Amino acid sequence: MVLVIDCGNTALTFAFYVDGQRQAFFYTLVDKDKSVDEWENLLEGLFKKHHVQDCEAILLSSVVPSLNPSIIQAIQKITQKKVIVLSKGFKTGIAIKIDNPNELGTDLVADAVGAVHQYGVPCVIADLGTATKFIGIDKQGSLIGVTIMPGVLISLKALIGKAAQLMDVSLQQPKKILGKNTPDSMNAGTIYGTEALIESMYERIEKEMGYPVKKILTGGYSELIVSLMPSDVIYDRYLNVDGLYQIYLKNKEQFL
Repeated sequence: MVLVIDCGNTALTFAFYVDGQRQAFFYTLVDKDKSVDEWENLLEGLFKKHHVQDCEAILLSSVVPSLNPSIIQAIQKITQKKVIVLSKGFKTGIAIKIDNPNELGTDLVADAVGAVHQYGVPCVIADLGTATKFIGIDKQGSLIGVTIMPGVLISLKALIGKAAQLMDVSLQQPKKILGKNTPDSMNAGTIYGTEALIESMYERIEKEMGYPVKKILTGGYSELIVSLMPSDVIYDRYLNVDGLYQIYLKNKEQFL
């Protein structure tokens, strides 16, 4: 059994693989104030809940380095296995053609590996997480650029924080674009506005690349808009963790 973990700014995501098949997928919210013991208690409970046995290999991708020590210690105490952290020395099969490849988050690398493996090239990935990211993969399978903008929840929270008469709302898809009350109006602007932005960015990036591309949608907040997207958009909630598993397969020697 192989465990892959993605530590983002909002969620800590886990996926377990047995004989190449994803057997479990779950996540918990990131809490930077948790102690090692608190992480151990939480994760041990989650592992038992999902009937997870001891792991033969564990790969962690993280964009929150300050969290790594406590999470790694907790997981190693539970599993008695070393946690390997994804870094620039890993083989990915993806050429990174940007100004400074070391700046690229490992979460985006995993997205790219998952997309190329599952769907081929060329493609554009929209990843709706804490930030909304677009990743361009050209005909040669090279990552040629990224667009980063405030994420769905960040944008909504910023609006609430700056507008005195707007209330806090729970994100959900409203029935109509034109809301008849403040919560529906804010949800409509957030959800339908995000959907319109995603479609427009796909079109603009495809035009800039100069040829048709596969359009892939992923990330935690993608569930809010997937039902609104055109039929040619490929939705893959597991793109990141499946990409991490492919990276593990390419680097098995590091886990021996």
